[in-house]
Amino acid sequence: MQSVLKRALIGRVLALVAGLYLLASTVSAAQAEPRIALVMGNSNYGKEIGSLPNPVNDATLMAQALTQTGFQVVKVTDADWKTMKRAIQDFGDMLTTAGPQATALFFYAGHGVQVQGANYLIPVGADIGKEADVKIETVSADDVLEQMEFAGSRVNIVILDACRNNPMGRSVRSVSRGLAPMDSVRGTFIAYSTSPGSVAADGTGKNSPYSAALAKTIVRPGVGIEEAFREVRASVMAATGEKQVPWDSSSLTAPFFFKQGSATVAPAPAASATSTIDAEKAVWEAIKDSRQASDYRAYLSQYPSGVYAGLAQNRLAALEQGVSQPVPPKAEEPAAAPAASSKSVPSAPPPSPEPEPASTSRTSDAPAPAKGFEVDSNGVDCRIMDSTRAASDCKRTKRFAPANKPNRG
Repeated sequence: MQSVLKRALIGRVLALVAGLYLLASTVSAAQAEPRIALVMGNSNYGKEIGSLPNPVNDATLMAQALTQTGFQVVKVTDADWKTMKRAIQDFGDMLTTAGPQATALFFYAGHGVQVQGANYLIPVGADIGKEADVKIETVSADDVLEQMEFAGSRVNIVILDACRNNPMGRSVRSVSRGLAPMDSVRGTFIAYSTSPGSVAADGTGKNSPYSAALAKTIVRPGVGIEEAFREVRASVMAATGEKQVPWDSSSLTAPFFFKQGSATVAPAPAASATSTIDAEKAVWEAIKDSRQASDYRAYLSQYPSGVYAGLAQNRLAALEQGVSQPVPPKAEEPAAAPAASSKSVPSAPPPSPEPEPASTSRTSDAPAPAKGFEVDSNGVDCRIMDSTRAASDCKRTKRFAPANKPNRG
């Protein structure tokens, strides 16, 4: 009996040890998923471009919020071209060292421009006099995505609060308004402070409306990334009178939480149904003529059941297949019925008149019948078709004789 109790006690101890080991392994695995963030904010551009009051403040605020959610944060402010390039390169090296289980996040606040569908972040001290200078004097946002892709990070997050305005508006007219949607690898979430082709507000307070709402939302426990950015969108729309509509696109394949736990704080105020429809329409108007498949993917990511979802899916499918969208043929007016012709053949021949009495004289232009052929009662050769002759008239024929030849004069 004692041996049985002893074996049972040993079994319970082993089960407890196994449970503790499993818990320790889970915690260790969670700790083995490093979070690394590069946060940039450029404000003091100088007299050529002008200064922005909030980007450095926004970078500081976001660095604090991300630190609270477990990110190792590198903050860079008022950086020139070389400093920005070096920081992005070092960021990529850190991600590569962290391994494929890492979460990478890049945040940028400051001036950004779009040229020919590509987005560029403007360093402090940039000297841009024409469109051709943009690629030389700025930093491509795609450089960040390339570093993330090379490192193979499990989750990649890019946040751009960089649509303040076109700082070269007077000298570089070809620079497009706002930023363009970006293509990304699987496992990437890209967020913009406003919709494609639109300009975001810098804000009248210490921070931009977008950065202020974002920093407040991501520190709430138990809020998934998609839900967090939906709430940010609603907050920014409310703060800007619906003039600014944040935008995001996602290729994430698993849930992501900035901070684990249960959400207890009331969500941000939701936009009305009318404002949501207006916001969707504004986004669609910005991309409806686009030839970029990424534009339609971004729209469908944000509005999977939207008013224009069907049309967006059709255009996306056509672009992915490398064919142009078919243009529906114009409705043509039905052709007018042809005018009646005096020479047209009637559908049914008119009834033949009764044969004329034999005593009735007939003046006809028909040639005289050849000798030896039958003629009708009027002396007309039966071989000649005559609409005035009854079908049976030639049955009462007689052999032609010279004495009976009708007068043709």
